[in-house]
Amino acid sequence: MPARLVVNNLQSYFFTRNGLLKAVDDVSFSINPGETLALVGESGCGKSMTALSLLRLLPEPGKIVGGEILLDNHNLLRLPEVEMRRIRGNDIAMIFQEPMTSLNPVLRIGDQIAEVLILHKGLPAKDALCEADSLLQQVGISDTGRRLQEYPHQLSGGQRQRVMIAMALACDPKLLIADEPTTALDVTIQAQIMDLLLDLKQQRQMATLLISHDLGVVAGNAENIAVMYAGQIVESGPVATIFAEPLHPYTQGLLNCVPRLDRKQSLPTIKGQVPDLKKQHDGCLFIERCPCPCAPCGSEVPQLQEIKPGHRVRCWRY
Repeated sequence: MPARLVVNNLQSYFFTRNGLLKAVDDVSFSINPGETLALVGESGCGKSMTALSLLRLLPEPGKIVGGEILLDNHNLLRLPEVEMRRIRGNDIAMIFQEPMTSLNPVLRIGDQIAEVLILHKGLPAKDALCEADSLLQQVGISDTGRRLQEYPHQLSGGQRQRVMIAMALACDPKLLIADEPTTALDVTIQAQIMDLLLDLKQQRQMATLLISHDLGVVAGNAENIAVMYAGQIVESGPVATIFAEPLHPYTQGLLNCVPRLDRKQSLPTIKGQVPDLKKQHDGCLFIERCPCPCAPCGSEVPQLQEIKPGHRVRCWRY
């Protein structure tokens, strides 16, 4: 089965007064229909900028300066803006991490979902509201007739997130981007939202990009994982393989930071700070935090190499 999404050597840079910032640098991955790729890493590593690059929605002064974004073998970077507007929300949908800031506070829930259907599917307003009612039922919201007439502030956090999912799935997208979809939700609601996304993904055979820093969520909901650090993917492969045998020292550090019931000593941390991406770096970006650097690390940039089938790592030790 051909991959639904293929990203090759994506480069998204910010041209600031203080210098060039390489927010996404030489990023490559692919996602098959019905599969989930988890993009993980600490805050500021480039996860959300990668997602916005896929939609061509980088904020100023950001620009995509290189690479390919292939959706069903069509390069999105070559499309005119008019065609890209049709694809956003239709072929590619995104669930943002904070629904309260994504939903319009002065519009009823029904009107907001119906607007997507009117814009992308051309449905009459009455039919769009009927479809909105059906979508709310699909995402597990009860008493849909009343909820359609309510405003975002009248819903709970979990209900607002379900509304965002309903809006994202309204046009049956080929690719779903979920950016921290369980942020600010309690653990029980987190599990319900992730189970819902898993069921809908399997039913619709969507390719899903899950952006998260929660490795527990990733372990239970993704088939593959890509670990980002300072704008680059430093390790990628099947979730089971990466969790059982992490190779990059940054991946090892992330997994060591996960709390465990059998751990008696204090939680380890990754020492040091993320490098300033506006400065020139000749070698590995992780060198100042790496517990075991080797000779080429300070002078040559390591490439992402396949160590085992499907398992790639960006490290001179391999």
